[in-house]
Amino acid sequence: MNLVMALVQAVTLFRSVVNSPMVLCNNGCSRKPRKGCSKLALPNHLVWLVCFYLLFHSMLNTNGEFLQFADRDFYHDWWNASNLAKFWSLWNLPVHRWCVRHLYKPLLQAGNSKTNATLVVFFTSAFFHEYLISVPLRLFKVWGFLGMLAQAPLFPVSMLIEKKLGPRMGNVFVWVSLILGQPLAVMMYYHDYVVDHFGQEEIQAFGDLDTFRNSTTV
Repeated sequence: MNLVMALVQAVTLFRSVVNSPMVLCNNGCSRKPRKGCSKLALPNHLVWLVCFYLLFHSMLNTNGEFLQFADRDFYHDWWNASNLAKFWSLWNLPVHRWCVRHLYKPLLQAGNSKTNATLVVFFTSAFFHEYLISVPLRLFKVWGFLGMLAQAPLFPVSMLIEKKLGPRMGNVFVWVSLILGQPLAVMMYYHDYVVDHFGQEEIQAFGDLDTFRNSTTV
Protein backbone atom coordinates (compact mmCIF):
# COMPACT_ATOMS: atom_id res chain seq x y z
CA MET A 1 0.00 0.00 0.00
CA ASN A 2 2.84 2.42 0.83
CA LEU A 3 4.46 1.66 -2.53
CA VAL A 4 1.19 2.35 -4.34
CA MET A 5 0.77 5.66 -2.50
CA ALA A 6 4.36 6.64 -3.33
CA LEU A 7 3.82 5.83 -7.02
CA VAL A 8 0.58 7.85 -7.12
CA GLN A 9 2.30 10.84 -5.52
CA ALA A 10 5.26 10.56 -7.90
CA VAL A 11 2.99 10.46 -10.95
CA THR A 12 0.98 13.43 -9.68
CA LEU A 13 4.13 15.44 -9.05
CA PHE A 14 5.59 14.54 -12.45
CA ARG A 15 2.46 15.45 -14.40
CA SER A 16 1.94 18.73 -12.52
CA VAL A 17 5.55 19.84 -12.90
CA VAL A 18 5.77 18.83 -16.57
CA ASN A 19 2.58 20.76 -17.32
CA SER A 20 3.86 23.87 -15.54
CA PRO A 21 5.45 25.52 -18.62
CA MET A 22 2.02 25.78 -20.24
CA VAL A 23 0.46 26.76 -16.92
CA LEU A 24 2.79 29.75 -16.55
CA CYS A 25 2.96 30.86 -20.16
CA ASN A 26 0.89 33.74 -21.44
CA ASN A 27 -2.15 31.82 -22.60
CA GLY A 28 -4.82 34.19 -21.34
CA CYS A 29 -6.19 31.78 -18.77
CA SER A 30 -5.92 33.10 -15.21
CA ARG A 31 -7.20 29.95 -13.55
CA LYS A 32 -4.50 27.60 -14.79
CA PRO A 33 -1.68 28.82 -12.48
CA ARG A 34 -3.95 28.41 -9.45
CA LYS A 35 -5.07 25.00 -10.69
CA GLY A 36 -1.51 23.81 -11.33
CA CYS A 37 -0.30 25.08 -7.97
CA SER A 38 -3.18 23.47 -6.10
CA LYS A 39 -2.62 20.11 -7.83
CA LEU A 40 1.07 20.20 -6.94
CA ALA A 41 0.70 21.53 -3.38
CA LEU A 42 -0.32 18.39 -1.48
CA PRO A 43 2.01 15.80 -3.06
CA ASN A 44 4.90 18.29 -3.00
CA HIS A 45 4.33 18.95 0.69
CA LEU A 46 4.16 15.24 1.49
CA VAL A 47 7.48 14.70 -0.26
CA TRP A 48 8.91 17.68 1.66
CA LEU A 49 7.79 16.17 4.97
CA VAL A 50 9.30 12.80 4.05
CA CYS A 51 12.59 14.48 3.12
CA PHE A 52 12.54 16.40 6.41
CA TYR A 53 12.10 13.15 8.36
CA LEU A 54 14.83 11.37 6.42
CA LEU A 55 17.36 14.19 6.78
CA PHE A 56 16.74 15.77 10.18
CA HIS A 57 15.43 12.79 12.12
CA SER A 58 17.00 9.74 10.51
CA MET A 59 20.21 10.76 8.76
CA LEU A 60 21.50 13.35 11.25
CA ASN A 61 20.71 11.14 14.24
CA THR A 62 22.40 8.18 12.56
CA ASN A 63 25.50 10.28 11.91
CA GLY A 64 25.38 11.48 15.51
CA GLU A 65 25.26 7.86 16.70
CA PHE A 66 28.24 6.86 14.59
CA LEU A 67 30.25 9.93 15.58
CA GLN A 68 29.13 9.71 19.24
CA PHE A 69 27.82 13.26 19.05
CA ALA A 70 25.78 13.92 22.19
CA ASP A 71 24.01 17.15 21.20
CA ARG A 72 21.41 15.85 18.73
CA ASP A 73 19.03 18.76 18.97
CA PHE A 74 18.36 19.25 15.25
CA TYR A 75 14.78 20.56 15.36
CA HIS A 76 11.95 21.36 17.74
CA ASP A 77 8.17 21.22 17.25
CA TRP A 78 8.04 23.63 14.30
CA TRP A 79 4.70 22.12 13.23
CA ASN A 80 3.09 23.80 16.26
CA ALA A 81 4.55 27.24 15.49
CA SER A 82 1.91 29.95 15.85
CA ASN A 83 3.79 32.47 13.67
CA LEU A 84 6.60 32.47 11.13
CA ALA A 85 9.18 33.86 13.56
CA LYS A 86 8.68 30.84 15.82
CA PHE A 87 8.75 28.50 12.82
CA TRP A 88 12.17 29.70 11.66
CA SER A 89 13.53 29.49 15.20
CA LEU A 90 12.35 25.88 15.61
CA TRP A 91 13.06 24.50 12.14
CA ASN A 92 16.64 23.52 11.13
CA LEU A 93 18.30 24.36 14.43
CA PRO A 94 21.92 23.87 13.30
CA VAL A 95 21.58 26.58 10.64
CA HIS A 96 19.44 28.78 12.91
CA ARG A 97 22.00 28.67 15.71
CA TRP A 98 24.86 29.38 13.29
CA CYS A 99 23.03 32.45 11.98
CA VAL A 100 22.27 33.68 15.49
CA ARG A 101 25.84 33.16 16.69
CA HIS A 102 27.73 34.51 13.68
CA LEU A 103 25.30 37.03 12.13
CA TYR A 104 22.44 38.13 14.37
CA LYS A 105 24.24 38.71 17.70
CA PRO A 106 27.35 40.36 16.18
CA LEU A 107 25.08 42.77 14.30
CA LEU A 108 23.23 43.64 17.50
CA GLN A 109 26.51 44.15 19.33
CA ALA A 110 27.63 46.48 16.53
CA GLY A 111 24.63 48.71 17.25
CA ASN A 112 22.20 47.56 14.59
CA SER A 113 18.50 47.19 15.33
CA LYS A 114 16.78 43.82 15.57
CA THR A 115 14.91 44.55 12.34
CA ASN A 116 18.11 45.25 10.41
CA ALA A 117 19.82 42.20 11.91
CA THR A 118 16.86 40.01 10.92
CA LEU A 119 16.91 41.37 7.36
CA VAL A 120 20.63 40.65 7.03
CA VAL A 121 20.11 37.08 8.26
CA PHE A 122 17.31 36.45 5.78
CA PHE A 123 19.27 38.14 2.98
CA THR A 124 22.16 35.75 3.65
CA SER A 125 19.84 32.76 3.85
CA ALA A 126 18.09 33.85 0.64
CA PHE A 127 21.44 34.10 -1.17
CA PHE A 128 22.46 30.56 -0.25
CA HIS A 129 19.01 29.16 -1.06
CA GLU A 130 19.24 30.68 -4.52
CA TYR A 131 22.84 29.51 -4.92
CA LEU A 132 21.97 25.90 -4.06
CA ILE A 133 19.16 25.95 -6.65
CA SER A 134 20.73 27.93 -9.47
CA VAL A 135 24.05 26.08 -9.66
CA PRO A 136 22.62 22.56 -10.15
CA LEU A 137 20.02 23.85 -12.63
CA ARG A 138 22.59 26.02 -14.44
CA LEU A 139 20.33 29.05 -14.51
CA PHE A 140 20.21 32.27 -12.54
CA LYS A 141 16.76 33.26 -11.32
CA VAL A 142 15.59 35.02 -8.20
CA TRP A 143 12.54 33.00 -7.17
CA GLY A 144 14.19 31.25 -4.24
CA PHE A 145 15.89 34.49 -3.21
CA LEU A 146 12.65 36.48 -3.29
CA GLY A 147 10.75 33.66 -1.58
CA MET A 148 13.12 33.75 1.38
CA LEU A 149 13.16 37.54 1.56
CA ALA A 150 9.36 37.55 1.53
CA GLN A 151 9.42 35.70 4.85
CA ALA A 152 10.69 38.78 6.70
CA PRO A 153 7.69 41.07 5.96
CA LEU A 154 5.36 38.14 6.63
CA PHE A 155 6.61 37.98 10.21
CA PRO A 156 4.42 40.86 11.47
CA VAL A 157 1.48 39.56 9.42
CA SER A 158 1.66 36.14 11.08
CA MET A 159 2.12 37.75 14.50
CA LEU A 160 -0.92 39.96 13.91
CA ILE A 161 -3.00 36.91 12.96
CA GLU A 162 -1.82 35.13 16.10
CA LYS A 163 -2.68 38.17 18.24
CA LYS A 164 -6.10 38.87 16.71
CA LEU A 165 -7.33 35.36 15.87
CA GLY A 166 -5.37 33.21 18.28
CA PRO A 167 -2.43 30.77 18.06
CA ARG A 168 -4.44 28.16 16.13
CA MET A 169 -5.13 30.50 13.21
CA GLY A 170 -1.50 31.64 13.34
CA ASN A 171 -0.47 28.01 12.97
CA VAL A 172 -2.87 27.65 10.03
CA PHE A 173 -1.20 30.66 8.37
CA VAL A 174 2.23 29.04 8.81
CA TRP A 175 1.06 25.78 7.23
CA VAL A 176 -0.67 27.54 4.33
CA SER A 177 2.49 29.51 3.54
CA LEU A 178 4.49 26.27 3.53
CA ILE A 179 2.03 24.28 1.44
CA LEU A 180 1.41 26.93 -1.23
CA GLY A 181 4.81 28.61 -1.47
CA GLN A 182 6.95 25.64 -2.44
CA PRO A 183 4.92 24.27 -5.40
CA LEU A 184 4.72 27.74 -6.92
CA ALA A 185 8.52 27.98 -6.77
CA VAL A 186 8.88 24.49 -8.28
CA MET A 187 6.62 25.43 -11.20
CA MET A 188 8.46 28.69 -11.88
CA TYR A 189 11.90 27.09 -11.78
CA TYR A 190 10.83 24.27 -14.10
CA HIS A 191 9.27 26.75 -16.52
CA ASP A 192 12.46 28.84 -16.61
CA TYR A 193 14.61 25.72 -16.93
CA VAL A 194 12.67 24.58 -20.00
CA VAL A 195 12.82 28.05 -21.57
CA ASP A 196 16.56 28.49 -20.92
CA HIS A 197 17.68 25.01 -21.94
CA PHE A 198 15.16 24.03 -24.62
CA GLY A 199 13.81 27.35 -25.84
CA GLN A 200 10.39 28.90 -26.16
CA GLU A 201 9.66 26.56 -29.10
CA GLU A 202 9.45 23.62 -26.69
CA ILE A 203 6.63 25.30 -24.77
CA GLN A 204 4.88 26.23 -28.00
CA ALA A 205 5.12 22.65 -29.25
CA PHE A 206 3.81 21.37 -25.94
CA GLY A 207 0.94 23.85 -26.15
CA ASP A 208 0.06 22.76 -29.69
CA LEU A 209 0.05 19.12 -28.59
CA ASP A 210 -2.11 19.93 -25.58
CA THR A 211 -4.54 21.89 -27.76
CA PHE A 212 -4.68 19.03 -30.25
CA ARG A 213 -5.46 16.50 -27.52
CA ASN A 214 -8.20 18.69 -26.05
CA SER A 215 -9.79 19.23 -29.47
CA THR A 216 -9.80 15.52 -30.23
CA THR A 217 -11.48 14.62 -26.94
CA VAL A 218 -14.37 17.05 -27.46
